[in-house]
Amino acid sequence: MTKTEFEATVEFDDGSTAELEMAADKSWDSFLNYFGDAQHVYCVTYSQSPAFIYKMFQNQDLAVDSLEVIVGDNQHDDYRRSLKNTSNAKKIAAQLESLRQDGDLLIHTVDSARVLLHTKLYIVENQDGSRTLICGSANLSKQAWQGSKQTNVNIAWRTDGDTPVDEWFERLYAFHKEYATPFMEDLTEEIEDAETAEEEAKIYDIWLGGDEFSDDPVAELNARLDEAVDDDQVNTYNVVTDAEEAEKAVFAAEETDTDPTEISPDKRVRLSPQGLEDAISNLDDTLSANNIRINDGEIVATPAGIARYKETFTGYPDLNVDRDDKQVGLRVDDSVLELTAPLPDDPQGVADALDLIEQYIETVGEFGETRTPKETRAHFYEGIIYFCWAPFANYCAHHYAEYESAELDKDLPFLFLHGDNDSGKGMFLRFGTRLISNGYVQEVTTGDDFVKNNIERARASDTVFPYIVDDVAKSKIDRDIIKSYWEGKWDGSIQMPTFIFSSNDSTKPKSELRTRMKTLDFNVNFSELKKDEREAAAQIAGQADSCNLFPWFAHLFLQRDISLPDQSDRLADARDVFAELYAYAGKEPPEYVPLETPAEQEHDPGRRKWISALSDGLCELDFKDDGRIVADFSANLDQQQCWEFQKATPAHIRANIYGPAVQFESANRFQDWIDESGIIEAARRDTETAADNTGVLSRVTRLVRG
Repeated sequence: MTKTEFEATVEFDDGSTAELEMAADKSWDSFLNYFGDAQHVYCVTYSQSPAFIYKMFQNQDLAVDSLEVIVGDNQHDDYRRSLKNTSNAKKIAAQLESLRQDGDLLIHTVDSARVLLHTKLYIVENQDGSRTLICGSANLSKQAWQGSKQTNVNIAWRTDGDTPVDEWFERLYAFHKEYATPFMEDLTEEIEDAETAEEEAKIYDIWLGGDEFSDDPVAELNARLDEAVDDDQVNTYNVVTDAEEAEKAVFAAEETDTDPTEISPDKRVRLSPQGLEDAISNLDDTLSANNIRINDGEIVATPAGIARYKETFTGYPDLNVDRDDKQVGLRVDDSVLELTAPLPDDPQGVADALDLIEQYIETVGEFGETRTPKETRAHFYEGIIYFCWAPFANYCAHHYAEYESAELDKDLPFLFLHGDNDSGKGMFLRFGTRLISNGYVQEVTTGDDFVKNNIERARASDTVFPYIVDDVAKSKIDRDIIKSYWEGKWDGSIQMPTFIFSSNDSTKPKSELRTRMKTLDFNVNFSELKKDEREAAAQIAGQADSCNLFPWFAHLFLQRDISLPDQSDRLADARDVFAELYAYAGKEPPEYVPLETPAEQEHDPGRRKWISALSDGLCELDFKDDGRIVADFSANLDQQQCWEFQKATPAHIRANIYGPAVQFESANRFQDWIDESGIIEAARRDTETAADNTGVLSRVTRLVRG
C-alpha cells in the first residue's frame, strides 16, 4: 500500500484547486494505485528494454488505452540492441510496430549519448477527464521494483485537468520530448515499403541487428564509445585542404602539457553502461587511465579520453571508414583528421606524390644491394598498394558478404613480408604507416611485443587501422585464428583491421596460411649504407608524413562499385585506383609498377627458384601416367632441404613432400606456373636419358655377372 506522508488541497490564483499528496511507495502494486482509472499515460522514465514496456502494457498491469514513454537512459540503438537480445524478438518487434502505428504504444529514446534524462514524470489522464500528475523517483518498470527492495518517494497532484500545474507538467513533458526521438520510426518507414511477407520479415531481421551488433562485450563497448562522440564535440580537419590545422592537431596530441582527457562540461561524453558491465570490469584500469569512468550509473568520458583509450587498446589509432558519407577519419584526441580528398585541379600534385613513392621504392638497387632490382621493386610497390587498401578491408567485407561464394578469409588476405635481416622490412612498415596516417603513426608493434591474444584484441578494436607487426616469429601467427579471422567473427557490427606481418624466418608460412596471405619477398640488403645514403633514405621516408597520395586514393576507392574479386588478384580494385592516379597525373609508370598483375605472380621468387633448380639439374622430373609429376632431389638434397622447394610453390599448385622429393598433383598446373616449356622439356629429356642410361648399365652389369 501507498504510505501517504503528507496531503493537502492547493488553491491557485485562478481559483482552481488540486489535491497534493506526498507518499513513500515500497512496492510495484502500491505504485500502480496511481494508475487505477487511467485511460492515457505520458511518462519520462528509465526502462531496461522495450520488451518490458510491451509486456507490461500487454499484461494489463496498466489497464490503459494508450501509453507514451520517453526512455531517459537509452539511445535508439541501445534500445534496439536490448530488444534484439530478447527471446521472440522479431515477434515482439512486430507487435510493438503494430501498436505504434495504431497510436496505442509510443516509445521515445534520447537522441544523443550526451543526454541522460534522469527525471521520473507521469501525466495520467483518467477515464472521467481528471488527471494524476506524478513527479518523484519511481521508474515505470516492474522488474526494477521486483529486483530489489525499493522505496520511492513520489509527489502526486490530482486535478480536474485544467489547472496551472497541468500546464506546468505539459510544458515539462514537452521540454523532455525535445531531447528524444521516436523509437522504431525508421522501421515503420521501411515496413510501409515492403511488398511481401518475406520482404517484411527480412526488414525485421535487418532492423533487429542481425548484422549490426556484436556478441563480444568488449567489442560492443569500443563501438559504443565511438558512437557516443557527437560531431560538435570534435574538431574536423581535412589533411589536404586544412593541412596546417591537421598538422597542429597531431603536434598538440604529441606535445601537449595539459591532460586532454580531463572531463569538462563542453567535452563530456555520456552513455549507458547497460550490457557492458563485464567489459568495463575487465578493462577498468585501462579505462580509468584515460578518464573513462562510471558516475551515477553512466559512463562519462571525453572525446580525447576515448581516442587515447582506443589507441591503447591495440597500439594503433581509431581509424574509421564511413560507408554512408564516403569518408575516412582518424581520431587524434579531440580532433578528427579527414583522410579523404578529391583529386586536385592541378595534376602535378598527384604526379609529385607518385614521384615520392617511386623515389622510396628505388632506394632498392640505388642504396640497397640486390641481384633482382626490378622484381624486388615490384614487390615493394605491391606492398604500397596493399597499405593503401588495408584500411578498406572491413569496407570490402561488407560488399563481399553480399555474395554467396564469398570466402572472406581468402578474399581479404593479410600481408606477409619475407626477407633477411637488413632487407628494409621495418623501414618499409614505418613508411607505410606514416603514409596512411598523415604522419601520426611513426612506430609499429614489434614481434617481441606480439602475442596471440593481440589477434583477438584486434577483432574487438572497432578500428580499421591495420595491425602491423615487425619481425614476428612464424610460431606466433596462430594458424587456427588466421584461418578463420574474418568468417569466425566478422558480422558487420564491429570494424576489424587486417594484419601486416614481416619476418626473417628462413621459410615462409605453410600452404594453408599462404592462401590467406599475400606474401612479398624483400630480396635486398641495406646493411652497407653510407652515411649520406642513410640520410637520403631517411629524408625520402620522412616526406610520407605530408604526402597526399592516400587521401586521393581513398576518395577514388570509395567511389568505386566494389564486387567480389577474382582469387588471382584480390587487390584488383586498389590496383585500378593506382592506374587511375597515374593516368590523371599524365605520368608513365616505371616498368616495375604492378598495375596489371600482382607482383608476387609476375615476379615469383619461388618460380625463379624452381627454374634455377631445373636448369642446374638439381632434381629429376618423373612424369606419372596419372598426371602427377615427382621432382626427385635425392641425388643432391636431403628431405630438410626439399622443404624449401615445397614452400616455394603457390598453395594452388598442391605440392607435397615425400622424403627427398616433391610431388605435384597436377602436371598441368606445375607447367603453367613455371611457364617455361623449354626448361620443362629439357628436364624431361634429361630424366629419360638418365633412365635409359640406367637401363643400359643394368643390362651390361647382368651380362658381365653372367
